[in-house]
Amino acid sequence: MKKNKLKKFEELLQSIRVEIVGEVEKSGKGIEAEQMADISDDAARAYDRKLQGDLEEQEWSKLKQVEVALEKIEIGGFGICEQCEKEIPEARLEILPYAEFCTQCLSEIEKKSSLDDQEIQYTKEP
Repeated sequence: MKKNKLKKFEELLQSIRVEIVGEVEKSGKGIEAEQMADISDDAARAYDRKLQGDLEEQEWSKLKQVEVALEKIEIGGFGICEQCEKEIPEARLEILPYAEFCTQCLSEIEKKSSLDDQEIQYTKEP
């Protein structure tokens, strides 16, 4: 992926991160993201636990996905499907810049998950 596209996605991901974390900080329950680099690992873990407690489960999951995507931009590998290791189409990344899977693999994962859920239901029924 070209550098200018990566920069665009990085800015978009940073914006999403600020939006998520900003809601917690607005309520006076968080610390600034810039301070994270200056505090010890224990304090960072405590911050993560506090932030996780302040965010709904879905928002926490989204934040972690955003952070993973930002890390992938830094080290390389952004926009690569975690399952098939093919490029995720840019159109998908435009909609969901922290996508971990291409649509085909995601569909397979969801299908398998649905089948697993059905098996659990059948084993619980008398």
